[in-house]
Amino acid sequence: MLSIIIPTYNEEKYLGRLLRLIRNQFYQPKEIIVADNRSTDKTVSIAKKFGCRVINGGTPAQGRTAGGKAATGDIFLFLDADVVFKGMDFLKRIINDYKSYQNTIATVWFASQERNFLNKFVCWVANLNKKINLIIMKKWRTVIGDYGIFIVCTKSIFDTVGFFPTFSTNNITMEDTLFFRETIKKGAQYRVFPEKIYISGRRLKNKNFFRLLAWGTLCLLIVIGSFFKLRVGRNILRWYEEMRKGR
Repeated sequence: MLSIIIPTYNEEKYLGRLLRLIRNQFYQPKEIIVADNRSTDKTVSIAKKFGCRVINGGTPAQGRTAGGKAATGDIFLFLDADVVFKGMDFLKRIINDYKSYQNTIATVWFASQERNFLNKFVCWVANLNKKINLIIMKKWRTVIGDYGIFIVCTKSIFDTVGFFPTFSTNNITMEDTLFFRETIKKGAQYRVFPEKIYISGRRLKNKNFFRLLAWGTLCLLIVIGSFFKLRVGRNILRWYEEMRKGR
């Protein structure tokens, strides 16, 4: 049975749309867990309206961890609240694909919800990342990293790590990248299913192309550094956070 886990903070603009898509699916999850970070808008009331189980969250890492620990299904699907997918059989296809493989952590391809060049560019880079992951997974059994926007794994795979890690000593969160790597270290396989989700451009708020390029470059440096277990300097982390937040 499927448990869907959604970390939230002030998601009233997106959450209802996602929950309606889930409710209209042929395959229905056992539960939907909304791990909320003290939202000040209608996020919690929307979640309860759709019959979700609402628990205390925090950062995306803390929310996903809390949701994973609270979930009772045997397959977990971690979603961001702004995700959109097409077809009433989407979840059924995902579950059927997943059951075809053993001991797998999986994701899907990304596409932009808007005709926005920057968001399309972000999706292109994310998909290129996934293609590289598939290559280096075969050769070295590891990945550069991936994104928490959409993750499918079993409860047993989640339990091998038990939480979404963070670079606590560096005050930076890359919980999705680290979670993929750690589960693979524990023996999980990595796959990208032939499905597509659509993501909004909200991650690009206050960013232009050059700011996005700088943010992406810093992100790449940090990921490469973590890949080789190098400590990233505080100034690089500060610049990264400023670019990420659009300052």
